[in-house]
Amino acid sequence: MKVLGIVAGPRKTGHTAALVEETLEGAKEAGHEAVLYHLSDVEIKPLEEGEDGYLYPEDGFKELMPHIESMDALVLGTPIYYDHVSSRAKLFIDRLYYYSRSHGDEYRKSFPDGVKFISAVTCEWDNADAYKEVVDWLEGRMKNYWKMSIHGALKAHGTGKRPVKDDKTLLEKARELGKRL
Repeated sequence: MKVLGIVAGPRKTGHTAALVEETLEGAKEAGHEAVLYHLSDVEIKPLEEGEDGYLYPEDGFKELMPHIESMDALVLGTPIYYDHVSSRAKLFIDRLYYYSRSHGDEYRKSFPDGVKFISAVTCEWDNADAYKEVVDWLEGRMKNYWKMSIHGALKAHGTGKRPVKDDKTLLEKARELGKRL
């Protein structure tokens, strides 16, 4: 099984990266292949409007495509900025439109069936119930548009006071989710 980990936050050693990386460590312990990308290292441009529909810019998304097309599981981590996913996460999701049925059946066939999805969301707001609607939105997109099965959700809140790297319970949950892929 191939697990693709995407960190959509700017910090390679930040809270979001810690959750995604710990999940991938669990996947590797279970014998799975794990591939990690930090979107801060990949230039992804927005879609543009063309005469015949959307135009897909030549950019770093092409580097991700072979991994997307061969993944069995996706772990997408994003910090919450201004009450929603980061701009990098949104660009990544928007660019997945390439694989949508509305773009064409031949493109949808390039996206694997039965992909398992784990979300990893971090925020500084110290409210355990915060941003449930963002997690629901994110899972809804993956389930409804790309027919992924929801395998789990990780959410770190109050990260300004409780860094993810110090939250042993949450890190163990991330590792276990990775192991059970």
